[in-house]
Amino acid sequence: MPIKTKWGPCNPACTSVLKFMTNQTIPAQTGINVGTWQRVDGHRFMNVFVDFEQFAPNEDPVDLTMSFAFDASGALSAGHTVTFEENLASPQSVNFNLVSGAGTWHGSPHNRSSYIARFPVLGPFALAFAYNLHTAPRKVSVWAYLVS
Repeated sequence: MPIKTKWGPCNPACTSVLKFMTNQTIPAQTGINVGTWQRVDGHRFMNVFVDFEQFAPNEDPVDLTMSFAFDASGALSAGHTVTFEENLASPQSVNFNLVSGAGTWHGSPHNRSSYIARFPVLGPFALAFAYNLHTAPRKVSVWAYLVS
């Protein structure tokens, strides 16, 4: 007997794509965000795709962090988190939610790196920060796939 699915506002899952930056040139050893705070309210997770130029395996990567806020102007924004999902001794320290892009090079002739980081949605608005740790400018794209 087939299982009947109850259809509602997010069944199947509500999804959306956000483009935080597309082919954005980031100067050497610089971290930036571009654009505005993006609304992510109504979603539970964001799969953040990072794609950047890389021409050799020994180049420093592009790292990523996500910040969350209460409104489109970034009220009470934060990029440091703590979770109580694990039984850890008190007090717990906050962690900067930084993801490293090291080891993601696709090789030559592709000359690019890419990775996906999955974040819980921690506020109704989000902003991506990309950090080019290399000694030369790079083109970087950061997009997110939101799911409920």
